[in-house]
Amino acid sequence: MTAADPGGRMRLRDAALFAGLVCLLYVDPLFVRRNFSGRDLIAYNLPMEKSVHDAWARGELPVWTPEVSGGRPLAPNPNAGALYPPRALLAPLPLPLALRIFPVLHWAAAGIGVLALCAALGRSRGAAWVAAVTYVFSGVSVAEVFFPHIQPGMTLLPWIVWAAGRKTGTPASRLAVLASLFALDFLAADVFTIAVAIGSAALWIVLEEDPPAAPRRAGALAAAVALGALAAAPQIVATALWIPQTNRAVLGMTLADVLHFSIHPWRLLELASPHLFGPIWELDVRPLWGHPLHNGRPSGIFPTLYAGAFALIAVFLAWRSRARGARFSRVLLGVALAAAVLPSLLPERWERLSSPLPLRNPEKLAVAVILSLAILSAIAFDAWRERPRGARFVRALLAVGAAFAALAAFAALSPARAGSLAVGLIGADPARAPLAAASLPRALAEAGLFWMATVVALDALGGVRNRRRGEAIALTLLTLVPVAANRRIARSFAEPEVFAPTAFARFVARQDPEAAYRTLGESFLLPRSELSLSQTGVTLSESEFSRRTWYQQTPVLWSRGTVLNEDFDAGDLSRVESLRRVAGRATGYRDSASFFGALALRFGIRFRDQEPIAGYRETGGDALQAWDENSGAYRDVRLLESWREAAGPVEALEAVPRLADGEIVLENGRSGQGRARGGTVRVLEKTAGRLALDVDAPDATWLFVLRAFWPYRTIEVDGSPVEAIPAQLGFSAVPIPAGPHRVVWREQLPGAGASRWGPVLFGMIVAGLLVAHRHRRTG
Repeated sequence: MTAADPGGRMRLRDAALFAGLVCLLYVDPLFVRRNFSGRDLIAYNLPMEKSVHDAWARGELPVWTPEVSGGRPLAPNPNAGALYPPRALLAPLPLPLALRIFPVLHWAAAGIGVLALCAALGRSRGAAWVAAVTYVFSGVSVAEVFFPHIQPGMTLLPWIVWAAGRKTGTPASRLAVLASLFALDFLAADVFTIAVAIGSAALWIVLEEDPPAAPRRAGALAAAVALGALAAAPQIVATALWIPQTNRAVLGMTLADVLHFSIHPWRLLELASPHLFGPIWELDVRPLWGHPLHNGRPSGIFPTLYAGAFALIAVFLAWRSRARGARFSRVLLGVALAAAVLPSLLPERWERLSSPLPLRNPEKLAVAVILSLAILSAIAFDAWRERPRGARFVRALLAVGAAFAALAAFAALSPARAGSLAVGLIGADPARAPLAAASLPRALAEAGLFWMATVVALDALGGVRNRRRGEAIALTLLTLVPVAANRRIARSFAEPEVFAPTAFARFVARQDPEAAYRTLGESFLLPRSELSLSQTGVTLSESEFSRRTWYQQTPVLWSRGTVLNEDFDAGDLSRVESLRRVAGRATGYRDSASFFGALALRFGIRFRDQEPIAGYRETGGDALQAWDENSGAYRDVRLLESWREAAGPVEALEAVPRLADGEIVLENGRSGQGRARGGTVRVLEKTAGRLALDVDAPDATWLFVLRAFWPYRTIEVDGSPVEAIPAQLGFSAVPIPAGPHRVVWREQLPGAGASRWGPVLFGMIVAGLLVAHRHRRTG
């Protein structure tokens, strides 16, 4: 695996080998019924993926999810990436299988993209392999399994850089390929990785293209971005119309919110020692001690930055290289580190300032850091293979390995002192010193072993005897190091452990087979439970905690909904957030049953050491949690018998705490009250995107629907369009005349009337460019 293809083409055999390696390493989720879980997966991403998957499986656009926050937009939220084509392509498969394939497919595609990029740079096949391993098996890329909404951006990044610098093919074909890759990135919809991709492509043109060709290349890049945006117009337009109505846009975000997940400078030590701050692969977060580096959380978005010891060594080996791609990698590394690290140094007095952009978590830029390290690794590999460094450099490498051994020995022989020094250096609570003392010997010894394995690999690579054998040994070791360090991050569990409903979920399903009610995770609104804290990591893993508490999005996995849940992605509509704040105050009153009952919150769950919210009575449970029921709760779709009218949202907000049992406040521009005799509602169809109802109202009244007030839907009563108005501040109501009527309610993709032509125009323009170029060549 030495020679590079003179045409700059990746060898298909190498691509197949890399894909095979990924499949081999993740054989358990691929070929047995085990699924990835942990971190944000079970609390947020898997439920959202289910909503998207179910919609595509029904042949519908995934525009709405009814189970979260009482119902909220789905496709417009860029965190969903609902219009990303692979999600639709995997929809015919059972959900657990689709979710097993998705991350493995993207890891394999990312590695093949790095192989293609390195081949275009003229790197040897061995160097390209090392770069692919560095990128895909880094702690950053492996941890993308927890974030399927940003993993496509990680996968597409090397492909976009490859396409931006590609010299083979015709100008029209190069433009078509680059535009298509941008279209996929825009449809995946993660703003950070989109920005990284565009910035990286532009940086490549500025730093790596010949000056005479740079303006033409820049023009092609601009055209590709524009065409990609045209193809992704349905996503872009929907998101643009969604943002102004969200809580993050209306109320804004502070700098503390936006920069919460940044990379603290101390975390750069993870480039040498992968698990320095505790066993981050465990589900039990209690042994972790690096909380000050993550703003009080056990770990960052990415549990480690480690990409193999060779990635760090490569920075020194290739820093002054003039090889193609070296300057790009150096600048990208510096810019990405600055953008990801400097926000962590923000003075505390600035944290309450408003952020100019409602975008969060600069730590996501670590993907650019890893790409730059991967390219530098390829350059360093070839440089060492052709001309190994002298004895002085090797001695320096050995000295680093000896230092790791000495530190590990010190940590093992003097654990108390080592723990105190460690927590003191990062400013952690001294009470965490025993945790540091327990984890440091293993972490340092492991880092030393990985380092020395890398030194052995370099020695084998630089050997003059049997060069092929030496390179095989080097490639094997350089592959094993990041794999051994980071493979365990992506843990898999038996399918029932992830998807099987809990005992409480089964109870709710028996009590409410029509799914006409919602569940209140009472613990979210009640004072902190000491019982839950004592059980976390003992009886309840991080995943099981999310499954049992019902204030995150996990119940979507069982097609069960919540209303006043945690706004995990700050993506709720602002009206719903206002209602959630009222709910926090309502828990302190004895007459709050009607408030929660009006929102169809019939069921509740809490820990045993918490008192139930007023109106909820225990109906079951186990030793850890109590199951409650509010027998006076109303259905999620109903004809109103009494209501209060308000001129606007301020008046409605003031009225909500004073409403009588069953009463709903309506923002119809008037002030007053209304009553009607009870009617009937028969549900004909009830899916995420569509409601069909037969209603019979003795008097003119209103149809209340527990779906967030949102202008992008069509509602017809007997075939005539009607408009919904805000009800109960955050939800919707429709006027219903006396008598029997058919109501049809359809959720719409915002701006779809115009944006749907974007992909059509994209196809026409790209086809026209290719045909025109062919005619010029044949003419």
